[in-house]
Amino acid sequence: MHGNEARIIRQINHVESENEHGDGDWKIVSKPLGLEGVGNIRDMGGIPTQDGRRIRPGMLLRSANLHKAADADLATLDRLGVRNVIDLRTHQERHMEEDRLLPGWRYLPIPVFDEGAELGKQLRGLIADPGMFIESLYPQMAASSMAVDCWRECFGHLLDDDGGTLWHCTQGKDRTGVLAALVLASLGVDEALIVDDYLETNRFMPHVSSKLGRKLEALLGARFDGDVNQFLTAAPAYIHAFIGATARYGGLVGFLRMKVGLTAADFARLRERYTCEDRSAPQG
Repeated sequence: MHGNEARIIRQINHVESENEHGDGDWKIVSKPLGLEGVGNIRDMGGIPTQDGRRIRPGMLLRSANLHKAADADLATLDRLGVRNVIDLRTHQERHMEEDRLLPGWRYLPIPVFDEGAELGKQLRGLIADPGMFIESLYPQMAASSMAVDCWRECFGHLLDDDGGTLWHCTQGKDRTGVLAALVLASLGVDEALIVDDYLETNRFMPHVSSKLGRKLEALLGARFDGDVNQFLTAAPAYIHAFIGATARYGGLVGFLRMKVGLTAADFARLRERYTCEDRSAPQG
């Protein structure tokens, strides 16, 4: 076993143990909403920026998919101001578990990966070699042209569309976590807080799921014998792998500027639209 694999295994085992015993030290950064049928759903409102502002409530939300959203959940999200839903899943994932939405919402399917390209290749590698971890997906979300196009399109909507925006993948961890990191970076949130928000997902993830294993087998068309918990754990190594992949551009903000194409005016517009003075924002 390579040293990097051993390090990730230790991280996963540590997270699983803390989740099982209920003593995980996961900071509340984005506000959990506790909806009945939507997992890992959090409002980023109230998160502080480095220039003394806070993110406006009801404008930026992250979650797992909306397949089992109850009517009351949808009504709550509507009252909060959600008008746009960005679905980062592949076509096949969307087909397997279609989101429940309200008629007035704008639905934006913008996949990070394609079944036949990066995602399929990585997941099939997990079948052949269970030692390959989700960590290898994260640099792809900075390197692949499809992922960069996805982030570019997402930020286009964040800049131009009215109302609050919710984005999600399946579990609300990997693809959702990366977009959350980019959004927070664009608003001037400190990198340490960005990592804490990513790790907050561990408050909401089960530590064992045979159902997820069956879903992976249906998605891949092959038996899956890997460690399902690698899909359920927000290990520090994962988000750091993405942040590390942006280092060649000067970090997350540099990646947004050089690869996603955000201009100084775009950053200013995002901060004006999604943040407010500390005194007028909820104190988390």
